[in-house]
Amino acid sequence: MPDDKQDLPSISEQGKNLAKFTFEVVQDTVSLNGNPLVSKDEYKERLKICATCEYFILKNKRCKKCGCYMESKARFSIAKCPIQKW
Repeated sequence: MPDDKQDLPSISEQGKNLAKFTFEVVQDTVSLNGNPLVSKDEYKERLKICATCEYFILKNKRCKKCGCYMESKARFSIAKCPIQKW
């Protein structure tokens, strides 16, 4: 499948994913006393893993599985890869 073809989840599915993720980030932030982010090294490692994935859209750095912008999602400690790569 060409990299620039954007076979993303439906808009409603992306909305559900975003709402769930936002709720989890808020819960995580409260439990971690306000620091929901991973280290710079872990962030870079996550993006490196994404860049090698068949579901990664290089052009806009999005995941075809969840529809997320990975440069944002990879920063959060609560965030998980939808196919368990990180």
